[in-house]
Amino acid sequence: MTPELQLIRVMFGYAIARARTVKSRTNNQIGASAIEWAVIAGIVVTLAIGISVVVKGVVDRRKLEINQG
Repeated sequence: MTPELQLIRVMFGYAIARARTVKSRTNNQIGASAIEWAVIAGIVVTLAIGISVVVKGVVDRRKLEINQG
């Protein structure tokens, strides 16, 4: 597994864990603050960018292999 995929996996795991923590709060603390949701959204956006970079790298590498072979 490439370092990029490892980072994406860790960040995705953190986002899931954070969302579960927010969801499991008691009735007195229902809902997350805007800051918590912004952090979660930021993590998801970062994951999307990371995945796109990894996919682009794979596509570029395969393209080069096809052009050379």
